[in-house]
Amino acid sequence: MNKFTRRRFLSLGAKTIAGSGLALGAHPWITLGQAAQTNASDADYRALVCVYLEGGSDGFSMLVPTDDADYNEYASSRQILAVDRGGLSGISTLSGNHGSLAMNSMLQPLHQLYSEQRMAMVANVGNIIVPTNKEEYESLSVALPAQLFSHADQEIQWQQLQGRGRSDNGWGALAANLLKGYQERDYLTSITLDGANYWQSGADQRPFALKEDGLLEYSGLDATNDWEQPRLEAFRRIMQKNQQHMFSKAYAEIQNRAMNITAELGAVLESKSSLIGEQPPENSLAAQLAMVAQLIASRQELGMRRQVFYVRMKGFDVHDHQNQNQPTLFAQLADALSYFQQTIDQLGESNNVTTFTASDFGRSLTGNGDGTDHGWGNHLMVMGGAVRGGDVYGSMPRMSVDGPDAVQNGRVIPTTASSQYAATLLNWMGLDTNQLQQVLPTLGNFDQHDLGFLA
Repeated sequence: MNKFTRRRFLSLGAKTIAGSGLALGAHPWITLGQAAQTNASDADYRALVCVYLEGGSDGFSMLVPTDDADYNEYASSRQILAVDRGGLSGISTLSGNHGSLAMNSMLQPLHQLYSEQRMAMVANVGNIIVPTNKEEYESLSVALPAQLFSHADQEIQWQQLQGRGRSDNGWGALAANLLKGYQERDYLTSITLDGANYWQSGADQRPFALKEDGLLEYSGLDATNDWEQPRLEAFRRIMQKNQQHMFSKAYAEIQNRAMNITAELGAVLESKSSLIGEQPPENSLAAQLAMVAQLIASRQELGMRRQVFYVRMKGFDVHDHQNQNQPTLFAQLADALSYFQQTIDQLGESNNVTTFTASDFGRSLTGNGDGTDHGWGNHLMVMGGAVRGGDVYGSMPRMSVDGPDAVQNGRVIPTTASSQYAATLLNWMGLDTNQLQQVLPTLGNFDQHDLGFLA
């Protein structure tokens, strides 16, 4: 359980100030108590939680076709990396459009959410600019994302979705900028538990940065340390002096505002700490999500109506030892997501919080020994009370290396664009058609703008 004290939160870190966007608050003079009095309606709070799986998660080991012909094709392509039938748990689909499917048994904690129709799978999502087939890819007759299969480039493009190359804005940042008018504390619209990221960064928007155990700290200004306390008091006195130079005045204003806000924020979070149960041990993702839950529990006191959160889980670049490492990754992911949903349920926020996974790309169908290479399309997950769960959305690809859906050693061409996936999430958050086009400029290249997995 995360514990907080007012004294601890007074030791806000310089990085938090730099990354939080504190200077961007629309009404920075309003205290958190005053903001709470503006009272966002209980029924009008919505939050998106992005769970980013760094390195390229292998969705084709998460969701597997099990009809005999389809499974044999899958097993032939994946060879020793194919998930054995004994390691799969069958699932049904409400639509009945995909034949027999199964989830990896290491995701067992999520099976219950799926069967309760509070989790859905979205099939073969990926970074494409226009609908793309194998012939168009090989003839280069359509626009393709720049530097396909590169971690650095595809992470940026996935988190920005602004076209072929790099942009100045992430789609999370652009959405947060449109949503910040819902609340006075606009700098708490976008919150990261993993530092800077491209999804939440933009010309007019920066995320508020926390760690899984609280806010980042000043170096050498710890209020709980007896020999650093005088230094902190001296720093405060200097910041409170009348400043003549415009730059020193602006600096002092930012520091004072940061300390005042975080002292109040610490008190609010401390009051909610008892609501957050113990997270799974040695699970960094669960610890990050516990902090997200604590912030969501505080949303009324903070006067929030729309928020976007970012957490990250590492380790999915499984070039080697995939059969040994991937089960552990899946188990930790499932434990963290199940814990988070259970916590959100206990807070009474089930219908107001939607959690979704994202990743650089999927993995190749073929192996490179005992691992896989960078792929393209990927299966992703969405969960929450507003999710039309118990189903698989999009089109399941053929699992053949030489089939119509694969190029370059089994890299599967996405049949659902990341922009369609993002648009469905943002439509639920309240963005209208024009705003979606602003945030996702390639969305108009696709006929379907809402995939239907959210009520």
